[in-house]
Amino acid sequence: MTSPTSLKSVALIAVTAAATSLLIQACGGGDALAQSASDADPVEGVWESTLTVKDCTSGAVLTTFKGQSVLHRGGTLSADNSQPTVTRGAAYGTWKRGTGSAYTSTLVFMRFNPDTTLAGTQKVVRSFTLAADGNSLTGTNTAQIINTAGVVLQQACIGETGLRTSW
Repeated sequence: MTSPTSLKSVALIAVTAAATSLLIQACGGGDALAQSASDADPVEGVWESTLTVKDCTSGAVLTTFKGQSVLHRGGTLSADNSQPTVTRGAAYGTWKRGTGSAYTSTLVFMRFNPDTTLAGTQKVVRSFTLAADGNSLTGTNTAQIINTAGVVLQQACIGETGLRTSW
């Protein structure tokens, strides 16, 4: 006869295994773990870019900064940049391949006021092309600064040049 303690242990192990399996699948595991490197899209990986913000009307350069993005298998991305983190949160989004070496992505991050209250969001739409060598990209981005009521307050045009990062 099996003791109640043994049954509890077995149940706990089974529940833990099921939860772990679901977590792996939710994070892109499962079938994705079985994919070979040849199934990877050439743009997947870590990228460091130089971004040049311009006035959309005049083309005047407003600022230049560095950014990093990770394009994950399955079409999600996470990004950060060299702007102060006091004024913004982390960026998350999605990417997809167009025709040939053309890609698009959209990412959003939260913006904060100096007193740390929520100011709204910033949405960035990227169009970029992967170079033939697979290690550089060029693109154009459009950024919208949006207040908490959903009103677009400002728009910026951004040029981008990026290099694959390998540490």
